[in-house]
Amino acid sequence: MKRLAVLLALGLVLAACAAGSDDGASEKFSGSIDGGGETVFYEDEAGSDGDSFARETPANLEVRLDVVADRKVIRQASLQLHASDTRAAFDEIVRLTESVGGFVANANVFPFEGEDAQPDVSMTLRIPADQLTSVMTTIKGSVDEVVAESQGAQDVTEQFVDLEARLRNLEALEVELRALLEEVRQQPDVDPEKLLTVFNELSSVRGQIEQIQGQINYLSDLTAMATLDVQVSQTPIAIPIVASAWAPAEAAKDALRSLVTALQGIADWAINFALFPLPVLLLVLGIPATVGFFVYRRFKNRRETGGPPAPAPAES
Repeated sequence: MKRLAVLLALGLVLAACAAGSDDGASEKFSGSIDGGGETVFYEDEAGSDGDSFARETPANLEVRLDVVADRKVIRQASLQLHASDTRAAFDEIVRLTESVGGFVANANVFPFEGEDAQPDVSMTLRIPADQLTSVMTTIKGSVDEVVAESQGAQDVTEQFVDLEARLRNLEALEVELRALLEEVRQQPDVDPEKLLTVFNELSSVRGQIEQIQGQINYLSDLTAMATLDVQVSQTPIAIPIVASAWAPAEAAKDALRSLVTALQGIADWAINFALFPLPVLLLVLGIPATVGFFVYRRFKNRRETGGPPAPAPAES
């Protein structure tokens, strides 16, 4: 039982050390690289059981970092281009990207208006980092004009090394906890609570390992594949000051065409008025006018026949 208590205590101490190393890993690495007096521990690559550690001085650590951890850089770039045929430029860029081992992460071809207009294209490409410069050069040479260009880089080497160190420490801790768990299980009078404590600690360490491994994989993907944003729009058409030479004959023809069109319009209006509005007006206004005319004639005749007699002529 005493040995079991010691093993459990050792497991708890290792867990606490792992938590402390997670919080201070960056400081330890930065202090060692700067030439400080700290001594950094990490897993010995020559060890067969995976739980041994090698003591390294800051000078040796700098050499190993140069060999093991190469520079990790996230590269991003963007291009704004003009092309006379944007659809053909889009197809060429896709072909070029796939030929170097990249892929199109996102692409939008916007609708266009007019028969002579070309669609605007917006693309996000993922290209191998070592091929970014050559791909950009080829794309710029295949279009009419480069309107804007930008490039940027983010160095994540320190973050990458820190994650790898934390991962090695946690993996070593996991090996110790597995050995402890196996030894506790072999005890005939093992306490279930102690067994559960070691198992829970082992599960927690495994979760941290998977989380850090996911971060390393994500950074590795970002550094291996550069991101290139490309926007392609139609090349503006140059408009001359004088579109064409003056042609009086063409102007006269245009004026005659306008006159004929106007006369045709007037004739069409007259025919349409004579066939539809005029009959309707005659029908609507002709009946009341006819009735009014007969009423007026009858009233006038009555006045002429029923009026006062004319005065007699005076005698001389």
